[in-house]
Amino acid sequence: MTPADAKSPGSRYCFHGLCHRVGTLAQTDTLVGWRGYLLASYYDSCRLDRLNPCGLTSSGAVFRPDLPDNAASPLLPDGTVILAYNPKTGDASVLRITNAGPYSGKRKLDVSRAAAEKLGFRSQGVAALVISVLQSPTEAEASYVRRRVYPSVPGHLGKYETFDKAIEAAQERLDVREDGEQQPADAADDIAALVPKPRLAVSPSLARELMMLRSPPRPVSRGVRLVQGPRLVSRESFRPEQAPASARAALNFASGLQQYLLDTGSLPDAGK
Repeated sequence: MTPADAKSPGSRYCFHGLCHRVGTLAQTDTLVGWRGYLLASYYDSCRLDRLNPCGLTSSGAVFRPDLPDNAASPLLPDGTVILAYNPKTGDASVLRITNAGPYSGKRKLDVSRAAAEKLGFRSQGVAALVISVLQSPTEAEASYVRRRVYPSVPGHLGKYETFDKAIEAAQERLDVREDGEQQPADAADDIAALVPKPRLAVSPSLARELMMLRSPPRPVSRGVRLVQGPRLVSRESFRPEQAPASARAALNFASGLQQYLLDTGSLPDAGK
């Protein structure tokens, strides 16, 4: 298998006995705006990372482990731009997919060493990240070009309390496409009105493998917050609240039974 067709959109490729099928361009279009969790790791220069073969990437771009703006994916085509968010630290980065992999376990994303550092999980090695596809690639961006240079993306954005705030910041700072051409505002609106929006279920299998979710993730924890402030209670009123419902019911029944048995006025006179 040559580098040119090793990761073509829609193709199936194998490495070290592990096989993946890359999403097509149409399938990747349907993932724009989706969000979901995946297990991510990071990879380094081939001189330091024994699992990273030396040579050019599957896209043809030179791998830069020292830049926090690139990543590898076995499912998303090269050229795809994503937002990666670490819900444990609140760090967010815009990354471009430039390579294939990872090829181990359930991991679905390999970020550069610098990106892992910025996202706050380099010391752990792996992390559960929230991702969203910001831009699906064109056919030219997804194809192999030796020593190609993609337009730069923002990389690390900073810390955000929620994923929604991070994606809003990413969309504001995202660079334009490689050709730099932009339609006039009126023409762009007319074209947008004519072109139907992509259907969200073109590739359920791809979305399922990426564990994509529509519901927003939980915000970054900033410490425990009490729903209700502390209040003073007596020991007698505290115990019934802590007892399970079944225990309270048994206690009430036993109390009533005991009261009935001790109520001698309600019993017939044994001597009569």
